[in-house]
Amino acid sequence: MIYGKEPFDLRLTMLCMCRRVPLIAAVVLLGTGLFGGGYYVKNVLLHKERPYAVTSIYQVAYAAEEKDVGAVYINETSWNTYLQSQMFLDAVRSHLEESAEGGNGPVPENEELAGMLKAFLASDLRVPSTVVTTESPEKSLWIARGVEAAMTEEFAREIREIASIMVIDPGKTAKEVIPDVRVGRAFALSAVLSFFFAIVAVLLHITGEDGIRLPDLLWKRYGVKSLGTIESNELSENLRYFFSTEGSAEGGNCNREDALMKKVAVCAVQEEVDAEEVLKALKLKCAQAAITSGDESEAQNPGWFAVSSPMAHPENCRRLREAEGILLAVRAGAHGGRQFAHVLEVLRQQDCNVTAAILWQADEKLIRWYYGFSLKRFGRK
Repeated sequence: MIYGKEPFDLRLTMLCMCRRVPLIAAVVLLGTGLFGGGYYVKNVLLHKERPYAVTSIYQVAYAAEEKDVGAVYINETSWNTYLQSQMFLDAVRSHLEESAEGGNGPVPENEELAGMLKAFLASDLRVPSTVVTTESPEKSLWIARGVEAAMTEEFAREIREIASIMVIDPGKTAKEVIPDVRVGRAFALSAVLSFFFAIVAVLLHITGEDGIRLPDLLWKRYGVKSLGTIESNELSENLRYFFSTEGSAEGGNCNREDALMKKVAVCAVQEEVDAEEVLKALKLKCAQAAITSGDESEAQNPGWFAVSSPMAHPENCRRLREAEGILLAVRAGAHGGRQFAHVLEVLRQQDCNVTAAILWQADEKLIRWYYGFSLKRFGRK
């Protein structure tokens, strides 16, 4: 059986996904707590100190006529490039060393200083602003004074496109920087992504598994006639039809009531399936079919008998060859398809002709939802 060529069953897939709603919900909760909670811990609980920023605003006079300013202006990206340059950082450090005060600590190195500086243009190309951000308001004000001095002196002289720079709004106060922490959005995004990955993972698992969940799959996949499940209302009728003394039901009358075969083997497919339990359930559900019991080793007392899986006991193939009919009991679930195919191949090589199969421990609720409550095909109520 090539599972990749089996048609995609949307209804069965959706029903299987509905049965996994608790798992999907658990994954969503776990993902939301893991990623959303991690964001909250990192940006709220572990954020001990908030930085302080000082903003200075400048007026730049370009060395060009008014109509040509657009061709020589310095954009925001260029301003930030200049602020990170070695020339500008050296100029700032020079002014800081001249105005160093005991409470401000040592003058920061260029690499550390570069991380404290940022420039932006609000609207007018001739009105740039610089922002100095440090861990304390005093340090921010101190470095801001050095930046203002470097902007109006060394920087204005070094850039040929600029005639002069004037501070029109010096930074006088350091404001606490409130981080842009969006905990609600973080949790919402974590929930959406977790739900998406959970759905994809469950869908891939369902479409890739080789499980047998419906009685029809026994015929559609493997060409083995199906009695249905132990709860099927048509179980007795199918049992009489497939295991009548007249042999195969092909081309026969579905309403015939011939006597059942006297020596039938009920064979488990998976090792965990108890063939004796299956046989007892058949006798109980199909009492009117008059299933006889006996010891298969005694020719004078033949009857229906249970056989364990040939996967665990290959020697049972001899007993199966002596039977008039073979009923395979395959457990429904996610991992029974390849085991069933393997058992069929072993039995064919051993000249054991399988008469029919029954789906054991099936999910009756899923089957009812799949075929519909009023569908007469399986006669379920």
